[in-house]
Amino acid sequence: MAFGDFCHAMNVIHYAILVLLCEYGRFIHGMVYPRISNRGGLAMGVQEQLTNFGYCSMGYGRSDYEGFYSLSDGSRFYGFHCHDFYEIFLFIRGARYFGVDNAVYHMEPNQLVIIPPFRMHGFLREDSVPCYERGYLYCSTEFLGRIGCGLVDLPALLTDPSAGPDCRMYSLTQQKAEECGELLRRLMDNNEAHTPYDRFTDLTYILPFFRIILETVRGVSPQLSVSLSNPTMHDVLVYVNDHFTEPLTLEILAAQCGVSVSSLSHEFIRYTHHSLYNYILYRRIMLAKQKLFEPLSLSDISLLCGFGDYSNFLRAFKKIVGVSPTEYRKQIQIRMDGESIRI
Repeated sequence: MAFGDFCHAMNVIHYAILVLLCEYGRFIHGMVYPRISNRGGLAMGVQEQLTNFGYCSMGYGRSDYEGFYSLSDGSRFYGFHCHDFYEIFLFIRGARYFGVDNAVYHMEPNQLVIIPPFRMHGFLREDSVPCYERGYLYCSTEFLGRIGCGLVDLPALLTDPSAGPDCRMYSLTQQKAEECGELLRRLMDNNEAHTPYDRFTDLTYILPFFRIILETVRGVSPQLSVSLSNPTMHDVLVYVNDHFTEPLTLEILAAQCGVSVSSLSHEFIRYTHHSLYNYILYRRIMLAKQKLFEPLSLSDISLLCGFGDYSNFLRAFKKIVGVSPTEYRKQIQIRMDGESIRI
């Protein structure tokens, strides 16, 4: 749909959410949020049961959204990884190169990166980063659908292939970057609050954040990926990403790329923060998680994801996700059923 008047749309969204919260407040409090026990801890409600499983890896007992903002010394970077949800990443300063699947982007201060679910992403290895300042907003697909209130299809907007690659990166003005950072800081400060009032307060931070996103992406082409000074390792990573469901070993890749096994092993870890074995295993399990949304048998999923042995698939899945594929699929269904009731 056409964007139309953004300010008017966001005002209507604010009003619609206020009406929904007022009308369904008691139901939401009982079903969407963890209940507070008499001992001051969280009682085991539907939401806590959900977030104990592998469907979502957000913190603070959340599975719909989470905000974060931090400035660190840059001594630690997470390797390539992916989520079951959207990540809207605000980069202020720090590392230079950011990879998403087969693409690599050169990072500049005050950039906004929109990463859809199940996209491998992470910073490429840096020898030294004096400081790393960033923030993010995690959002489930269902949560994005709700806050659009039928006016803006946010999941479609954030993944529209006609507007650019799957990962979309935009430059923000200094003013907008500071505004986004402040909204994420406020949201992070409220992360451990679970009452309907607190969640409504969160929306007063989330909706202006999305207003900035809508204003930013409207009529602007996303940043394009760049070439790297280490094309050999990038070619290796692209090959692994395209063939990780097939039998792959260091020996096969080294022979294909014309490098030694020891050199490839060392450089792959330096480039991705993962050993080749762990990277392939992780990618296969993330694909399996994605396939569990489809009406496929577990044995078919195991084969599609490159596991020749079904028992190995089950062990690897539980080790990485924390639950069995069957339990994960049950939690997907619980989540979807709950979202259909609430919507």
